[in-house]
Amino acid sequence: MSRPFRITYEGAVYHVMNRGLSRQKVFLDKQCYQKFIRILQDTIEMWDVQIHAVSLLPNHYHLLIETPRANISRAMRHIGAVYTQWFNHKTNRDGPLFRGRYKAILVEEDAYLVELLRYIHLNPVKANLVTSSEEHPWTSHRAYLKSLNSWQWLTTERLLSYFGKRTTSSRKELNRFVQSGVPKSLEKRLSSSNWPSVFSTKSFEALIEWNFVKDLQNKAVQYRPMRTKTLNIKKTKKTICEVLDYSWQDIVSPKTRKDQQHRYMAIAAIQRTNRQEFKALSILFEGIIPSTITKACKKAPEINPELWEYLMVSLRSEKS
Repeated sequence: MSRPFRITYEGAVYHVMNRGLSRQKVFLDKQCYQKFIRILQDTIEMWDVQIHAVSLLPNHYHLLIETPRANISRAMRHIGAVYTQWFNHKTNRDGPLFRGRYKAILVEEDAYLVELLRYIHLNPVKANLVTSSEEHPWTSHRAYLKSLNSWQWLTTERLLSYFGKRTTSSRKELNRFVQSGVPKSLEKRLSSSNWPSVFSTKSFEALIEWNFVKDLQNKAVQYRPMRTKTLNIKKTKKTICEVLDYSWQDIVSPKTRKDQQHRYMAIAAIQRTNRQEFKALSILFEGIIPSTITKACKKAPEINPELWEYLMVSLRSEKS
């Protein structure tokens, strides 16, 4: 059975989880937890990622990670490999430590992040390790509730902003929201052994909006997806055709290698400026698959750097 394809692009956010091989413990003591945290800090610096939430349990971990450079695989490979090597040396063992490749859900809607934050922070409670998420020292929950020097590397501003403009009140609202518990339908979805590859607006917006707003005591705090301004797709296509000096039909149906390169640039440009859903891109480019989109986003800037930069500047100028 083939592995599920990993969808990547700049700015993508993922809920990542991995478990010890045969459910064995991967964190044996305080030193193990601290080492994993240091590796997360190194990963942030080395691979320019942002981590929004963490939960470390004896036999598995959860991360909410953002990748401005579309490098989720590289960042996670670093985390897994470095920690496994350190753990094996510490315990005088050999071989893989984790069950296999990490699981990752691509999060396409910002508001769903608050639900993931709650799910991740409540994981130790679900595992009966503590009665409150504040009691577990190896989740990021306490770092959301107060400034901790040892957790300064964690990115908290984005999710705290959902709960108010003032830090004190937003922390209070976030804590109440987390402690109110995860909806049963969402718990069932995330506890399944068959994780979905994408959580998107169409699938979850109704659940999120209803649950998020309902749970907040402060009615002035409201669900608000952090959507950026998008381009009219007709204008986008026109700009792309003008910059690349190609007709849209030639871009959609490439016949030569050069045609294919221009198609990659068009796909990547639309994905990066408009954050189009994959279904919409598939229709726009007549049946392309997710792997083609990922390949295009990776290759486009390298094909002709000057032309690519001019194309992106043109689209951003139109967008602004």
